[in-house]
Amino acid sequence: MLIMAGKHFAVLLDDTTAAQLKARSSFENRAVDEIVADAIREYSAAHPISREALLAIVRDIAREDAALLKALAEA
Repeated sequence: MLIMAGKHFAVLLDDTTAAQLKARSSFENRAVDEIVADAIREYSAAHPISREALLAIVRDIAREDAALLKALAEA
């Protein structure tokens, strides 16, 4: 279980990767979740999502859930 900022995430790893992560954790004397969180931050920094892409996702969700959004606005 990975814990980040109060959030819990299950991370499923194959046996080899899990063993490598555990060895890295022991070698660096760091928690596994700290190593995984660092790796995710590095990946996210190297692969940013553009504002345009995020807006497109929001527009798609709004279009798909238009009836729900209308009902919520009228509530």
